[in-house]
Amino acid sequence: MTNEDEQQDVSSSVSPLDAKIIKQIEYYFGDFNLPRDKFLREKVKLDEGWVPIETLLTFNRLKSLTEEESKVADAVRQSSLLEVSDDGKKVRRSPDKPLPESTTERQQKMDELTVYAKGFPVTATIDDLLEFFGQFGRCLNVFMRRLPSSRKFKGSVFATFEKEEDAKSFVSREGLKYNEVELTRCFKKDHQQEKKKAREARVAEKAQKQQKQEEEAAQEEETEIVLGCLLRLGDLGEGTSWESIKQALAPYAEVAFVDYARGRTEAVVRFAEEGSAQAVLGQLGALEEPLTIDGTRVTTSVLEGDEEAEYWKKLTAAKREKKGRNKGGQRGAQGQRGRGGRQGGRRGRGQDKNEAKRGAPDKPAGDTPAKKAKTEEAAD
Repeated sequence: MTNEDEQQDVSSSVSPLDAKIIKQIEYYFGDFNLPRDKFLREKVKLDEGWVPIETLLTFNRLKSLTEEESKVADAVRQSSLLEVSDDGKKVRRSPDKPLPESTTERQQKMDELTVYAKGFPVTATIDDLLEFFGQFGRCLNVFMRRLPSSRKFKGSVFATFEKEEDAKSFVSREGLKYNEVELTRCFKKDHQQEKKKAREARVAEKAQKQQKQEEEAAQEEETEIVLGCLLRLGDLGEGTSWESIKQALAPYAEVAFVDYARGRTEAVVRFAEEGSAQAVLGQLGALEEPLTIDGTRVTTSVLEGDEEAEYWKKLTAAKREKKGRNKGGQRGAQGQRGRGGRQGGRRGRGQDKNEAKRGAPDKPAGDTPAKKAKTEEAAD
């Protein structure tokens, strides 16, 4: 006969109040709770297993039944699991019924007897739940799951049955309801596995999102090199604007970017298509009059070979430098100037077509109340 069977036999031969007192204290010292109850385990070690009834009466559930030590002692004397000291002041688990050894195998077995159920009203009490689960077999424990912040019941529980067949029957019942609400049910181990999968999925999704962001950032850092698209303009007038440069060359090829700062005599125009610079230069050479921008005749030439390579090298380095400054919390290179370029406030108007899409500016080169509360939580 198990401890639980003995408890059931005793409860049928005593008064209803005594039966509740016995059941509650047998729970405290029982196979399920005592191995998990750090506070009570420490008390048991102090005096050959004896625990003052006065201490037990600080536990809310027992205190709700009675506050009289003598009433507790009288009730516990009828238990086959517990003993009362000669002076009626202390209780202990009978040495003839030692606690089962706590092993991994035993814990696994308890998990196999434990079910998860969700759908209870947040106003449900432990007594309501014990009564409900008692319909489906002997229930050793109901753990009410609570919100960490408020400690309010969240409507789901872990319930441990004495027999595996009762646990299986509870999980497999069709359309089981509590107060007209159908319950979500499964074994505890299956619920934990689903939670683990969900956590792993969230971690994987977060990692994937981060990787995507890093890849996009790397793409922004990289400069798309288009060969043969650089046309250099010289002898520009002091009042020349980048808008005028773009407008003058737009009829000949699509202008991706004008690398220029007002007041300089030289600019580099980047066309969108590979080889565009040479084609534009040919068209300009066929004109009867030299290219004129803002009333000033300008010279034109294509950046090729080492000059072209050096331009792209400086542009790429400048982008990386700017990215590094932004990572360090700085706003960027306000007012700095590179090779024929302008950095800072008014950069937007001269953005490369591809850079503009990405929004990246281009740049050239003990026994405490808490413990007692925890003990009561375990009883939940």
